[in-house]
Amino acid sequence: MQKVARPEPRRCRLVVVGVEVGGRFGAEAVQLLRLLASLALARKAHCPELRQSARCKLVVLALELGGRWSAETATLVRLLARLRSRAAPASSRGPRISAFTACWSALLSFAAARAFAASLFSLPRGGRCSDIGYFRSATLNILDAPCDLQGRSSGLIAVAAQWALAATFLELPLRTPEGKRAAAEPRPGPRIAVFVWIWVFALPRVKALCPEMCMTSTGQQWPCRYYNNGCEVGMNNNPNRSAADDLHIAVIGPYSGNIGDIMTSAEPLLAIAAQEIEDSDILPGYRIHAHLADSGCSEAGGTSAAIASLIRGPKKHAILGDCCSQSCAAINDAMQLFNVLQISPGCDSPSLSDRERFPYFTRMSPSDRYKVIAIYEIMKMLNVHRVSTISGPIYTEGAKAFFHELIKRDLDNGTYPWTILSDASIGFGSKGDYEMVADTLKKRDSRINMMALPEFVGLPLLCEFHRRGLLPPDYVWFVAAFDNWIPNITASFAGTPGCPCTAEQLHTVSYGLIVSGRGPIQATSDVHSLSGRRLADLSEQYNRECQSFGGGQGSCNALWSGYFYDGLWHFASILHTYLVEQNHSIADLATPSSRLALYELSLRQDYMGLTGPVRQFNSIEPTTTPPSFGDRDGLMLLRQMAGPIGNEFVEVARRTSAATDWLADLRWSPLDSTKMIACSGGTCDLESAWIPRDRIEQCPAGSVFSIELGCVACTPGRYADTNMTECSSCGIGTFANETGQADCTPCSPGSFNNALGAESCELCGQGFFANTSGASLCRKCDFDTYASEKGLMSCFACPPGTTTGFTGAVDVEACQCKGELWDGVCVVCTGDTRFEDGQCVSCSRGLVCDGSKEPMLAEGYWAAADNPFSVYQCVPYEYCPGGLPGQCNGGRIGTPCADCPPGQSWQTDVCADCTPFSVAGWLVAGLVAALGIPAAYYFMNTKQTSKATTMLATSCGVGMTINMLQSIGIVGFISFSWPPALQGLFNLMGILTLDLQAIGFDCVSSNPVLGYVSITSALPAALTWLLVFSFLSKLLPSKFRVEVSKMLSTMGQFFQVSFTIYSKIALSPMMCYTHPNGKSGLLENNGIFCFESPEHTRMFIAGLCTIALLASFYSTALWATIRAPKYAAAGNASFMAATRFLLFRFRTDSWWFGTFMLPRGLCLSMSIVLAADNPYIQMILIISVILTYMLVQLITWPWKLPALNAFDAIVSSAMLMMMAILGAFAPELDDVLKEQLTDFVIGIVMFLNCVVVIMLCVAAFGLVRLNTMGGSNENWLLALGAIPAPRILSQKLLLLANKLKDLEQEGTAQIMSNLSVYDLRMTNLILTAIGSEEQEQEQEQEQEQEQEQEQEQEQEQEQEQEQEQEQEQEQEQEQEQEQEQEQEQEQEQEQEQEQEQEQEQEQAGEPLLRITKTAHPLKPPYVVDEETKEAESDEADEDSAEGDDSHTSEAIHSASYCVCMQENVAYI
Repeated sequence: MQKVARPEPRRCRLVVVGVEVGGRFGAEAVQLLRLLASLALARKAHCPELRQSARCKLVVLALELGGRWSAETATLVRLLARLRSRAAPASSRGPRISAFTACWSALLSFAAARAFAASLFSLPRGGRCSDIGYFRSATLNILDAPCDLQGRSSGLIAVAAQWALAATFLELPLRTPEGKRAAAEPRPGPRIAVFVWIWVFALPRVKALCPEMCMTSTGQQWPCRYYNNGCEVGMNNNPNRSAADDLHIAVIGPYSGNIGDIMTSAEPLLAIAAQEIEDSDILPGYRIHAHLADSGCSEAGGTSAAIASLIRGPKKHAILGDCCSQSCAAINDAMQLFNVLQISPGCDSPSLSDRERFPYFTRMSPSDRYKVIAIYEIMKMLNVHRVSTISGPIYTEGAKAFFHELIKRDLDNGTYPWTILSDASIGFGSKGDYEMVADTLKKRDSRINMMALPEFVGLPLLCEFHRRGLLPPDYVWFVAAFDNWIPNITASFAGTPGCPCTAEQLHTVSYGLIVSGRGPIQATSDVHSLSGRRLADLSEQYNRECQSFGGGQGSCNALWSGYFYDGLWHFASILHTYLVEQNHSIADLATPSSRLALYELSLRQDYMGLTGPVRQFNSIEPTTTPPSFGDRDGLMLLRQMAGPIGNEFVEVARRTSAATDWLADLRWSPLDSTKMIACSGGTCDLESAWIPRDRIEQCPAGSVFSIELGCVACTPGRYADTNMTECSSCGIGTFANETGQADCTPCSPGSFNNALGAESCELCGQGFFANTSGASLCRKCDFDTYASEKGLMSCFACPPGTTTGFTGAVDVEACQCKGELWDGVCVVCTGDTRFEDGQCVSCSRGLVCDGSKEPMLAEGYWAAADNPFSVYQCVPYEYCPGGLPGQCNGGRIGTPCADCPPGQSWQTDVCADCTPFSVAGWLVAGLVAALGIPAAYYFMNTKQTSKATTMLATSCGVGMTINMLQSIGIVGFISFSWPPALQGLFNLMGILTLDLQAIGFDCVSSNPVLGYVSITSALPAALTWLLVFSFLSKLLPSKFRVEVSKMLSTMGQFFQVSFTIYSKIALSPMMCYTHPNGKSGLLENNGIFCFESPEHTRMFIAGLCTIALLASFYSTALWATIRAPKYAAAGNASFMAATRFLLFRFRTDSWWFGTFMLPRGLCLSMSIVLAADNPYIQMILIISVILTYMLVQLITWPWKLPALNAFDAIVSSAMLMMMAILGAFAPELDDVLKEQLTDFVIGIVMFLNCVVVIMLCVAAFGLVRLNTMGGSNENWLLALGAIPAPRILSQKLLLLANKLKDLEQEGTAQIMSNLSVYDLRMTNLILTAIGSEEQEQEQEQEQEQEQEQEQEQEQEQEQEQEQEQEQEQEQEQEQEQEQEQEQEQEQEQEQEQEQEQEQEQEQAGEPLLRITKTAHPLKPPYVVDEETKEAESDEADEDSAEGDDSHTSEAIHSASYCVCMQENVAYI
């Protein structure tokens, strides 16, 4: 039980408590009941004024919300008023009773309304109500009420009031406070009754509304300025207002409380404003009085100050107050019953703009919305998208809510992408709240944060930020200022309870913090629109007067005081409009209509004030919840903590709705001066600035960036390397069993996983293993191994000599003998061996050995099923598939897969049945051949074929092409395992090489001997048939008769075309290769074994006969080649016609080339025979043959047509390139052959070195002789032969020139037309070279003559000088003699010129050659002149004769020229 102190005598207190309908009691009500009980027990010891009372009674009064009272309530109030006025004189007793009745009725009505509102909002009884300023409690204590009861109360009256509640709900008539019956008409809305308990004591005495002692800047107590003046602001009265009516304005503000002593620092400006108004022309006939009252910055203090101001002293017409939002709300509630207008100089809570709650509230200070708008604009300027918001006590929630509304508007309109990372409300704050907010911001990487916090909450929170490393410039704080964010704030809070950081730490973490708050006093040259004074003058006067307080220790506050000055002038302006301009009387004030009129006038004000532009309005964008009314658009000051401790804040900008004026640079780091934004010029330079980022530069490995959450650690089973935008699942074979992994861990050997995003790995089961890390699957144990445990990285090996026979064995029992059992012994063959009769033997070529006794053949090899180890090699290899013995591809049969079954032939890749057309085709081919041979004779001996032109080029080109294709077919016999595509190509070439299988002879006869003999007999048969046809042609007309010479040429042509292929056919029985079993088989018929099969003997004999035939032909061709020059010189036309096939295609100086090229095909076939079992040697021999032929052809350039020479060289080059590429298919060489090839290469290198040595010796010899390179005296070794003697050649050339001169031009042209292309070109070069040399000799002779003349002239000049010196007197005579000599010389020169002209005339005519100068790379070259060119261009292409005569003529011309070139005869 609380002990109650003895009250002083004659002091009473009126206590009003509220109880909600339904029985809920307020805390004051409960306390009152307990107090009454204690008084009843201790009445004798306490409250002597109650001892005379016989009883204490509880009076229950009923008041309906809206103003209707019960009769008992009205009666009680009147009785109390009478008791209060009992001691007054009779003349004034009535008015006093009326005054007290009106006063107390208002108090009770107000208390009932507050109690009811508290009930509706479920606010706590007796404790702190909502911090937004609605109510502080449901109890109203009125201290020092202006009532003085004379004497003691006669007791307490108890009256039951249950009927009042019933009357309220049943709409029974009640009485008004005046005792009259109230109207019973229904009212909208529910009928609610509120019960009020009243305990009546003696009321206290009156005390002043402003404090007696005020605080200086040093914290000392000093008598307040206006306490002794009745709390009225003093001023000097203007005599012009002597008869003025007084207008009283209550100025309510805190002299104490949580924002400090604001009023003491504001008093000087209030006095200045009051005096300026008094001295101005405004409000003529009226005088304004400012009455001060202390609110203590609390609800209760504000309510008490407001009611006391209104009921004490002179009648108040307006209220200027307060500075604290909760106090403003309480004052507003009290003003509702007095109909006066309230204007707040400093309350900035957005909740006060709610017109439903505060219908007539206006303010001079911009609301917190404008603090938030400034921060919002800066964040958008810095391109911030991610932000967190933090609010503190309840009165800061409005600012944060408005910031969210701005963001929501941008998001809804799609104009700016915001992300709210965190939204925290921490009230008055606790250590746990601070830690929670700091951890959340760090976790979500919230770099930019908006805090609507007072300093006593913000500094402890910043301390927690410092402890977690959330430091600038990486983290930036924006504060919507509440309370005292003032200089020296870091030192003031350092080390205080709840803030364990030092001042330096607080200064470090808050560096760059931007505070947005109300604008201060403007010390500019602008003029105050109402007072007419310069703002700078006002600021200077204020600073001077405020500092003079307290003996020069007065406190000045530029952030608050200016709003009191503007507020007092604001009231004067709207009262002037209402009273003077609108002609209202002072009696009209304090009425509902005047309050509304003054409110509307206030909203229309727009002027320049001491705190910046003043403009009040009833709306704000965006529309807020609740809507904004009575707000001010003013100046906001932006300050940044960028200064030292004690003077931390730097004013960086001032913001109005029109623009933001930047005053200083924005700095973000105390250590790095480059991290700043240059704004001191009035605007911010963002292009070259360092701008804080709203997100981390790069998340650490193991995390990825999220717009909402910052760096988010990857969950188990996922990972993230640096610069990855999202976590990736661990791949198969890896896992991550923790969060925040930079990479995944590979499964250890013996474990695996085969799923993405695994958090662990599984052990390999029995029979499986994983020998590497990061395995996605376990492998089965191989043969010969087993795994009897889980998680093995390798399987256990079976005991020696045993094997599992399968994979995945799980125990050692699965290991069995892996070889063959022989007499109970396990024989295991390893490597390239096989089991046979209880022992391991080496595996022969063609067998695939794995140690078992079952034979398996490699592809391309064959063995009979009854003799599986006797292996044959198949050519081509695709005939035999390998595998088990006895298998063939394509239905082939025989050994080894050599034949097709009877009645079938090989068709590409399968044996196919023969058709009737197969045999008929051979018959047709024979008939065509029989007719084609005579036709070929006539074709090759027509007059068109005699021209060495297009027909020559075509026939020779076709011949070279056929020869090339036949050579390719021979290359196909190299013992390589060709790929299928190449084998098919070589099979196709087999048609030209008369391969019997390729041309389907199996359908005629399956006997290989018959086929071979048929092919070898084809050429002799064709020659015999041509011979027979020659005899038969005698029966034909003469022009169709076969001539012997031409027949012999045709036979030679047949031999020449078929020489290559018949060389191959003749050598076919000798093309044997060795099978793995030691037998030798023919390449073209694997089933015939060399020198074993009887078929081979017959074929061998037929081949020898064919070789003999070819040798006889070649011997004949060789003889003809040797004798050709002699017979040609003798003019033997028959011989030349018979050997035309051998000579006519080549140049006359290379007539032997046809004989040279015949054995090329024979040499190619011999390459296959000589190295049948060494395919690589075969390839080298073939390359050697082709290379030798190409070298000779390139050196001699034998073909008549240059195009044929080029074509022949290209074909040879292509063949060499083809052979080089085909070397890639060569089989593996044995070591012996490799050594032999190595020695051969070394020999080639040594030969090349010898050649180099020889060339060096020749070069040294050339240094001794010093001959002209390529000249007539060149060494025979370098010239590759003897050099013709120049003197002999000159004799022959002169003799030839005389002969040609006799033939004249037409004869010479006819001779030139018989020359070949090469001879014509050579003749042209010879003439050019001779002409060039002759011209050089002429030039040398001319130069010698000129030198002789110059020497003669010099001698003459010397003689003249000597004569002049010796005989000066005889000069005239000498001159005459000289003149005579000159005349004689002229005559001589004229005679010489005449002689030269006569010689030219004698030599005149039509010269064969005239040398003219042209371009040549070595000497001044000369070519035949235009006449000669015309002679060369007059060649005719007509035939010299018809029929046989043309051949004879051509042969004679060619032979005669040949003799000329060979025997060096100087005549034609």
